[in-house]
Amino acid sequence: MFDENYFRTSLQRDVEATGGRPVVEIQLLSGHAHRVRSVVEINAGSVTLETYLAKGDLAHERPRFGEPHRDGVDSEVFRAVIAYESIAAVIFDPTQMQARVRPGFASS
Repeated sequence: MFDENYFRTSLQRDVEATGGRPVVEIQLLSGHAHRVRSVVEINAGSVTLETYLAKGDLAHERPRFGEPHRDGVDSEVFRAVIAYESIAAVIFDPTQMQARVRPGFASS
């Protein structure tokens, strides 16, 4: 299902259909997931993505597709080359509200 054509045409249509700035996550058959910032290169058997580093302590952050680089964020972005055959799903989350929940006890 996911191939060169999907990343050349359908991905951008799906992004636009969800409001233009969704959180886009590529889920792999291995169970690993990549939060996508942009598509760098599309090849016959794979796609190169610019992805956000998904650290456990930053799980509450919801970086958006196409989000501009900010101070301090560049080091949290890297490239991943992914074979189409390893992609299980592409998930689009158009939610605008960002959760700011921190683990642990808090007093108010």
